[in-house]
Amino acid sequence: MRSALPVIVMALAVACGGKSGTGPGADGGTDGGGDGPGGGCQTALDCTMGQVCDPATHACTGTLACQSHDQCGPVAHCTSGGTCAPSTTGSPCSGDENCRPDEECIAGVCGCNGQPYTANRVQPNVLIVLDRSSSMNEDIGGGTKWEIAKQAITDLLAAEGGQIRFGLAMYPGTNSDCSQGSRCTAGRVFVDPAASTTARINMTLGAAGTCDLGTPTAEILASLIDYAPLEDTMHPDYILLITDGQSNCDDPVPEVTALAGETPPVHTFVVGFGDGVDPDELNALAEAGGTARPGGPPSYYEATDPMSLAQAFEAIAGSVLSCSYTLSTVPPDPTQLYVYVDDMPVARDPGAGWDYDAATNQVTFHGAVCNRLLGGQATEVVIVYGCPLDPG
Repeated sequence: MRSALPVIVMALAVACGGKSGTGPGADGGTDGGGDGPGGGCQTALDCTMGQVCDPATHACTGTLACQSHDQCGPVAHCTSGGTCAPSTTGSPCSGDENCRPDEECIAGVCGCNGQPYTANRVQPNVLIVLDRSSSMNEDIGGGTKWEIAKQAITDLLAAEGGQIRFGLAMYPGTNSDCSQGSRCTAGRVFVDPAASTTARINMTLGAAGTCDLGTPTAEILASLIDYAPLEDTMHPDYILLITDGQSNCDDPVPEVTALAGETPPVHTFVVGFGDGVDPDELNALAEAGGTARPGGPPSYYEATDPMSLAQAFEAIAGSVLSCSYTLSTVPPDPTQLYVYVDDMPVARDPGAGWDYDAATNQVTFHGAVCNRLLGGQATEVVIVYGCPLDPG
């Protein structure tokens, strides 16, 4: 299960009284000395850039180990690597003494006088579209495909339901136990994609059954064109199609193509479960849906047992998680936004850093930074309004 990344967003006054990297001795100082009173340093500002002032010896050093911020002396903080470093705007802190003289510790972050507010990761909409044709009753890997698929969906919801807005559609059939419906007609959406739908989807799956009404994949997909919950401009929109057989009504590829061409686009992930699928059809669906696997074919996700089905779900969940964060307050001047990941400044760069979209009030990370966030290698994001790391 992926844990939510802590994000601290500071609404900070643009006018700050000092500049990072300036102060007494900012261009000088060595280990064992400084320019503070009595010949010793008093704060990290008395030391060479990159050094801190050891509070025990009042000597400048670049190798002071720590377990807490107060062990690092004034204008310094303890990094995640267990060493002290000079503090700048956006650095973590436990009190004002960890921050520069013109800043204060606000909600654990050094900044200019202001109030903190939050930024939330943009959660994608994922509508699970589950084939429940009679062939799903076949045994595979120690159980029926139907029971294995339901359990795998339950596990997916448990792992990712806090970060993905799931919904559930099933086909064929129009009621829970699949006693109503007809061949070559769409099933229906039972749970719309939204936040906190895990319990509702699990309850629906628990009461659901299979039926012998064919595999109308095209028809269920056609019913989702212009489906309002997947026309959400504030959340990325996806379909997760799980099927164990070939479509035996209309051709589903044009429907997936139409979904991908909507504004905003609805991309379709395809999971083929078992050995009764049509690989050519599923490859075409994944390619038309804009989710072809890198290095394919196959372009779709193959699953032949419980483990491979779970692995397919995990890979797809990782693909849809967003690197966008919605700010709770619109910045008065977006050029005054400054972003730090694990205490390091990140440049505003649509290709390899971050960018801001005024229409959605979202900060989006790109490239290697996004990969670090999705992979869990990054532990903290700080977004600061005003007072850049190096304003001059």
